[in-house]
Amino acid sequence: MNTPLRHLIAAACLLVGTFAFGAEGKVAGSAEESTKLAQTWLKLVDEGNYAQSWKEAASRFRASVTEEKWVDAMNQVRQPLGLVNSRELAEATFATELPRAPKGEYWVVKFKTGFEAVKANEVVTLMADPDGHWRVVGFFIRPAS
Repeated sequence: MNTPLRHLIAAACLLVGTFAFGAEGKVAGSAEESTKLAQTWLKLVDEGNYAQSWKEAASRFRASVTEEKWVDAMNQVRQPLGLVNSRELAEATFATELPRAPKGEYWVVKFKTGFEAVKANEVVTLMADPDGHWRVVGFFIRPAS
C-alpha cells in the first residue's frame, strides 16, 4: 500500500470517536437523500475545500478534531491521492448500532472510488445534528480489496 493512503487511513482513524447520538424518534431521510448528502460533502473534499468540509460536518465531528488539524491531515493525505476518476455507490444503509459508537441513528454510505493514485473504498457516516439536519460524523478511506 502506498504511503499517502496509509496516512489517510491513519488520519481517518482519528475520527473513530466522533460518533454521537442521532435524532430520537422516526428515521429521517432516506438512502437516496443520505447518498446525496454524502456526495455533496465529498465534493468539498475532492475540490480541496477541507476547511469548508469541516464547517459542514456534524457538531460532534467538529468537537473531536479542530479545523486546523482536519485541514492539515487532508492536505497531507488526501491531496496526494489526486483527482477522483470514478465514484460508485456500493451501498447506503441505516444503522442504530455501529462499532465504537453509542446507539443512535446513522446512515452509512459506502462508495467504490478510483483516485489517480489508488482505488479505495470510502465510507461516509451521517447522523442527525441537534438542529435535525443530517451531517457527516465520520469519514474513512480503506484500500480496495
